[in-house]
Amino acid sequence: MLLLICKITKNFEYIGAFPLKKDISLCGKRELQMRIRAFFVFMLGLAGAVAANARERQPLRVDTLAMDAVVRRYTAMLNTLMMVNDSLRPDTMESYTPYYYRLFAPGTLYDAPLKQAFGIEWKPTLPGRPRVLPALDGGRDRDLLALEEENRMLMQTYVGTPWLVEFTEKDLTEAGGLQQETLPEIPVAVPLAEDRIDVDFTHDVDTVRLVVRRPNFWKCKGDYSFQFTQNYFSENWYQGGDNNYTMLALATMEANFNNKQKIQWDNKLEMRLGFRTSKTDEVHKLKTNDDLLRFTTKIGYKATAHWFYTLQVQAYTQFYPSYKDNSEEVSSDFLSPFNLVVSLGMDYKLELKRFRGSATLAPVAYNFRSVERRSLFGNFGLDPGRSMYNNFGPNITVNYSWDIWKNIRWDARIYWFSNMEMTDVEWENTFTFTINKYLNSKLFLYPRIDDSSENYRNEDKKYPYLMFKEWFSLGVNYSF
Repeated sequence: MLLLICKITKNFEYIGAFPLKKDISLCGKRELQMRIRAFFVFMLGLAGAVAANARERQPLRVDTLAMDAVVRRYTAMLNTLMMVNDSLRPDTMESYTPYYYRLFAPGTLYDAPLKQAFGIEWKPTLPGRPRVLPALDGGRDRDLLALEEENRMLMQTYVGTPWLVEFTEKDLTEAGGLQQETLPEIPVAVPLAEDRIDVDFTHDVDTVRLVVRRPNFWKCKGDYSFQFTQNYFSENWYQGGDNNYTMLALATMEANFNNKQKIQWDNKLEMRLGFRTSKTDEVHKLKTNDDLLRFTTKIGYKATAHWFYTLQVQAYTQFYPSYKDNSEEVSSDFLSPFNLVVSLGMDYKLELKRFRGSATLAPVAYNFRSVERRSLFGNFGLDPGRSMYNNFGPNITVNYSWDIWKNIRWDARIYWFSNMEMTDVEWENTFTFTINKYLNSKLFLYPRIDDSSENYRNEDKKYPYLMFKEWFSLGVNYSF
């Protein structure tokens, strides 16, 4: 039997049960040969056990379940090996059948080997065969060659070791152990090429123009609101009071560039202008209660995941002149003062789900202040009679936005500058309470410390240079 297996594995390349394609590599052939040989050795042991059982002259018992399992496992192995090699060529896949099951079943005397040896016409049994393969030289196909080779091997067994043959084909048929169809016929898959739809694209087809669009690295957004408040006090109000109306317009526009690689450029324009009425001021019907025009630009080159080498420029002034009560004397005006801060350092950026912020740390910053109105020369920390000054020092600027709740947002700006002689600290806090898409309420808190001028000193206070500003309003809002 071992010689029989060696002969099978040596010549299995042309056997119809497992036809090998010419384009299979030598490595693939060796792998298939090793797997077939291993399987045959396993089946040889099974055949030996069956033969030993027969020598003990036990009554005929054909285990049809075991027979069927052997056939199915053998077929599954063949199909799996072929699918590995032909998975990319569905047009060459076929349904392979277990032609060699007779070699590993219990020793049985079949009719076909005897008829073939004596030159009698015999009918090939090809269970599960979907179609006839192309004929080879001599007019015989590969399936027929496989069966003829198997019959010759069985005939050698009948002549050389007749004691291994205990049953006949008739016995197996009567016991129900020989089935003509061991596998259900599997329909052949239709290649996708045969399922195509012929479409004529030569008529009524316009020329396709390829348009290359450069990615837009700019992101713009804006926030606009108009707020107003009203206060009324009766004449006999025990604390007294001044009836007034307050109107406040706010606008914030941003245009930020980010190429998603190294460069980021942020630009922000902030404008606030508010007026209030006052009965105590008989000279002016309207006076400003908030006035700011500030532009900030910051360009950064990425150093690490969150750090950027940054150059930042801040410039700010006001829109409208501010007057003292019951007087035409101007306390501040447009470009009086005008402040410019240029800083060079590192910028740290952090973006979380509900928090966005950046902190610019500049060890060197240039601070410039000028006054255009002659009557204000010497104010705002300038020397008497002077209209401008320059100084250097470190600077820290922090901006953050925190969505505290679904309808509550906290926007803040922290600014610190010092030239070792004077210090300027600002902390602007804006709390926005969203009512709906177009209505909201704002609370503004603005503590400030500035010791650049003696005019800011208040001897009655514990912290003489500490200033504070606050307003609360309700109004309409639009954002994009």
